[in-house]
Amino acid sequence: MIDLTKRLFVGIKISTALQTELDRPAPGSKHYFEGTNNKDYLQIINLGEEKYVGRYIKDGFPAAGIGDVSRNVCSIVKIITRGRRIEDRDVHIYAS
Repeated sequence: MIDLTKRLFVGIKISTALQTELDRPAPGSKHYFEGTNNKDYLQIINLGEEKYVGRYIKDGFPAAGIGDVSRNVCSIVKIITRGRRIEDRDVHIYAS
């Protein structure tokens, strides 16, 4: 049986170094991950004992669009962290 209560989250695991940068975001970028449920912005979530920054995708999201979401997450994290290098392999899909 499939558990349809889980949502898919496209994001990056928050390391200690990334957390430090998120704690001191680039000027004017804090709104990209705090205080909004806008689908174009990021959220910080906890999955178990780990923290992730990224976006939820809606049920039935087209598989062809995953690359766009991944690039969007990378782009916004780069803005927040003043250009931190994010590799494609750093972005994963999680069920939460």
